[in-house]
Amino acid sequence: MTARHREAGANESSPRYRIMIVQDDFLLRMETAADLRQWGYDVVEAFSEAEARRALHADRRIALVLLDVNVGPDQSGLELARWIKRHHPETKLLLAAAVAPMADGIPVLVKPYRPLDLLQHIDALLTAQDPDQPDGGSR
Repeated sequence: MTARHREAGANESSPRYRIMIVQDDFLLRMETAADLRQWGYDVVEAFSEAEARRALHADRRIALVLLDVNVGPDQSGLELARWIKRHHPETKLLLAAAVAPMADGIPVLVKPYRPLDLLQHIDALLTAQDPDQPDGGSR
């Protein structure tokens, strides 16, 4: 665990969550994945909406999906987020966008963002209690 992670309030005994990044920009996806791994998260990477759907069906341990609003040409991150809410309601969502869209109550991290901002948003989402889940939303 890095000093940056400790600054955000995480501790050594924090559970190891799995996060999926849905981003069509290879370099941004790679950099974000490296940051998340450095902070102790398991990471699954997807470059398209279709790949993200396949990964979610195959891996029920994904606790949070970080997705770009513009996943690629003719692909909508917001539509994918709505699909995830319907089919995987236990999975937390965080959208990344240059301009904050109307996001149906889904948290939005406005780009460009600092790595520490990303970490704080993820930590807040993963530690938040979800009243709709019987176990409080923890994984």
